[in-house]
Order: sequence, then C-alpha cells, then structure tokens
Amino acid sequence: MANTHIYALSKNAEFNKIISASIEKAASQISGEDSAPYTAIWARKRHDLASNVINDMQGYAVIFANICSAQPGLYSTITINPDGTLTSTGDIDSDTDFTVNSVWDDVAKVSYDEKQA
Repeated sequence: MANTHIYALSKNAEFNKIISASIEKAASQISGEDSAPYTAIWARKRHDLASNVINDMQGYAVIFANICSAQPGLYSTITINPDGTLTSTGDIDSDTDFTVNSVWDDVAKVSYDEKQA
C-alpha cells in the first residue's frame, strides 16, 4: 500500500503545485543568503541548486515531488481523495516546506564529508 501511495502522491497535480510553491520559497531564501560562506563546497552546491530551481521550476518540481512523496513524515499524513484533492492530518503547506528544506542538501548532492569541512 505505501509504495503505491507514494507513487500516486508524487504524480498528484495538487501535490505538485504545493511542492512547486515550497521549492520556490526555499530557492528564494537560499539564493538570498549571505554569500560569504559560499567558498565552502556544500554552500556553493546549495546556492547553485537554488539558482537552478529558479530557472527551471517545473523540472525541479518533479524531482522534489518524487523525493518528498517518499518521506514518511509527509506521505503518512496525506490522503488522496477520489477526486484528486488532498487531505492532511497536519498543515500540508508547513509540512511540505519542512520536507523540501530537509531534502534540499540531498538534491544538491551535498555529501556528509563536505558538511564537515
């Protein structure tokens, strides 16, 4: 059941719109951060992803929808109704914002070692 739910959620139009808004907010915030720490590889990767998201919102929305739909803290709270709308036991906007921010470094391909440097 969970795998089919994850797949259906990742393809749901409403979920994709919500994810688009969440990545737009995250990209805007990250691209506006102080540039001083961007000499670190991890910070540069995060900032580069923010720029890429801003330039290709739709393409990255698909990537983030796929990854976020597989996060148990998110998919376990969302129900897809027969008409395609979503119901959540939490605040779906806050939950998707949190999840997008949680996976940002993964999508940016920031490694554990880079974060430690």
